[in-house]
Amino acid sequence: MGLFGYFPTYALGNVYAGCLNAAMRKAVPDLDEHLAQGDAGPGVEWLRENLQRHGGLMPPRRLIEEATGAKVGPEPLLDYLEEKFRRIYAL
Repeated sequence: MGLFGYFPTYALGNVYAGCLNAAMRKAVPDLDEHLAQGDAGPGVEWLRENLQRHGGLMPPRRLIEEATGAKVGPEPLLDYLEEKFRRIYAL
Protein backbone atom coordinates (compact mmCIF):
# COMPACT_ATOMS: atom_id res chain seq x y z
CA MET A 1 0.00 0.00 0.00
CA GLY A 2 3.00 2.33 0.02
CA LEU A 3 2.85 3.07 3.75
CA PHE A 4 6.61 2.98 4.25
CA GLY A 5 7.60 5.83 6.55
CA TYR A 6 4.04 6.40 7.75
CA PHE A 7 4.69 6.06 11.51
CA PRO A 8 7.93 8.10 11.50
CA THR A 9 6.03 10.88 9.76
CA TYR A 10 3.71 11.14 12.78
CA ALA A 11 6.67 11.28 15.15
CA LEU A 12 8.37 14.04 13.17
CA GLY A 13 5.09 15.96 12.94
CA ASN A 14 4.75 15.79 16.73
CA VAL A 15 8.29 17.15 17.18
CA TYR A 16 7.52 20.00 14.75
CA ALA A 17 4.25 20.72 16.55
CA GLY A 18 6.06 20.88 19.88
CA CYS A 19 8.49 23.44 18.47
CA LEU A 20 5.69 25.53 17.00
CA ASN A 21 3.61 25.32 20.18
CA ALA A 22 6.49 26.57 22.34
CA ALA A 23 7.27 29.46 20.00
CA MET A 24 3.61 30.46 19.62
CA ARG A 25 3.00 30.44 23.38
CA LYS A 26 6.09 32.59 23.90
CA ALA A 27 4.87 35.09 21.29
CA VAL A 28 1.21 34.96 22.41
CA PRO A 29 1.37 34.54 26.21
CA ASP A 30 -2.41 34.92 26.66
CA LEU A 31 -3.24 32.27 24.03
CA ASP A 32 -5.08 30.02 26.49
CA GLU A 33 -7.35 32.86 27.58
CA HIS A 34 -8.26 33.61 23.97
CA LEU A 35 -8.90 29.94 23.22
CA ALA A 36 -11.07 29.59 26.37
CA GLN A 37 -13.27 32.37 24.95
CA GLY A 38 -13.49 30.64 21.59
CA ASP A 39 -11.09 33.11 19.97
CA ALA A 40 -8.43 31.32 17.93
CA GLY A 41 -7.50 34.58 16.17
CA PRO A 42 -4.13 35.28 17.84
CA GLY A 43 -2.93 31.72 17.26
CA VAL A 44 -4.16 31.66 13.69
CA GLU A 45 -2.49 35.01 13.02
CA TRP A 46 0.82 33.77 14.48
CA LEU A 47 0.66 30.65 12.31
CA ARG A 48 -0.26 32.69 9.23
CA GLU A 49 2.56 35.18 9.75
CA ASN A 50 5.29 32.77 10.80
CA LEU A 51 4.45 29.56 8.96
CA GLN A 52 1.67 29.54 6.39
CA ARG A 53 2.75 32.57 4.36
CA HIS A 54 5.95 30.75 3.45
CA GLY A 55 4.09 27.70 2.15
CA GLY A 56 6.37 25.38 0.23
CA LEU A 57 9.17 27.91 -0.25
CA MET A 58 11.45 26.06 2.20
CA PRO A 59 12.00 22.46 3.24
CA PRO A 60 9.95 21.62 6.37
CA ARG A 61 12.83 21.60 8.86
CA ARG A 62 14.08 25.00 7.71
CA LEU A 63 10.53 26.39 7.74
CA ILE A 64 10.05 25.32 11.37
CA GLU A 65 13.43 26.77 12.33
CA GLU A 66 12.60 30.07 10.60
CA ALA A 67 9.16 30.19 12.26
CA THR A 68 10.45 29.42 15.75
CA GLY A 69 13.91 30.97 15.70
CA ALA A 70 15.36 27.75 17.11
CA LYS A 71 16.77 24.44 15.94
CA VAL A 72 14.27 21.60 15.61
CA GLY A 73 14.57 19.21 18.51
CA PRO A 74 12.44 17.06 20.80
CA GLU A 75 12.80 19.26 23.90
CA PRO A 76 9.71 21.46 23.38
CA LEU A 77 7.52 18.40 22.80
CA LEU A 78 8.94 16.61 25.84
CA ASP A 79 8.44 19.72 27.99
CA TYR A 80 4.83 19.97 26.82
CA LEU A 81 4.13 16.29 27.51
CA GLU A 82 5.75 16.39 30.95
CA GLU A 83 3.70 19.44 31.96
CA LYS A 84 0.50 17.96 30.54
CA PHE A 85 0.82 14.64 32.34
CA ARG A 86 2.05 16.31 35.53
CA ARG A 87 -1.23 18.27 35.63
CA ILE A 88 -3.44 15.33 34.62
CA TYR A 89 -1.97 12.87 37.11
CA ALA A 90 -0.94 15.36 39.81
CA LEU A 91 2.69 14.24 39.61
